Amino acid sequence: MKPLLIIGGSSFGRLIKVLAEEVGRKVAGHVDDLHTGDWIVGRSDDLGSRFTPSDVDLAMAIGYRHIDARMTMFRRLTAMGFDFPNLTHPSARISPHASVGAGSLVMANADIDAFSRVGELCVLWPNVTVSHDNTIGEGTFISPAATLCGFVSIGAISFIGASATIVDNCVLAPRSFVKAASRYNNRIART
Repeated sequence: MKPLLIIGGSSFGRLIKVLAEEVGRKVAGHVDDLHTGDWIVGRSDDLGSRFTPSDVDLAMAIGYRHIDARMTMFRRLTAMGFDFPNLTHPSARISPHASVGAGSLVMANADIDAFSRVGELCVLWPNVTVSHDNTIGEGTFISPAATLCGFVSIGAISFIGASATIVDNCVLAPRSFVKAASRYNNRIART
């Protein structure tokens, strides 16, 4: 297994390092264009030259405040041949009948139920519940303890706040924002 290089060295990057270690991945360090420190081993323009797809796997720790840069970099690096493995905490549960896209991060005690599909580069923070038959678009962040009931569809690059509840059969457009501790209900009649 190749060592993991984390893109981003801020607090999010430090959390991803802990997650990677908890799932048994060796972390080679962080690349970051803004931060400095002993844990920073290069800059993003070193990806493809100093660090190649045959040398390292990558994890994305650019946060939701820079979502467009995050998605652009992910697409550019996957086109160059880099792999972004999923990192799933050992206490998380993913149904064998669910799917999780490349580069997604599934934190402690998250639960993804049967027939749900999580897109690429999503982040599911601790204690997130994704009930059955959900579709979560790429690049979506779901904050701690949020609950998505059955048959929910969330468009790409959305943000679901901590402890929010999305009622069953809701459809959220791309780039949706749901406040923390809120109840979201725009039920779509199922046919």
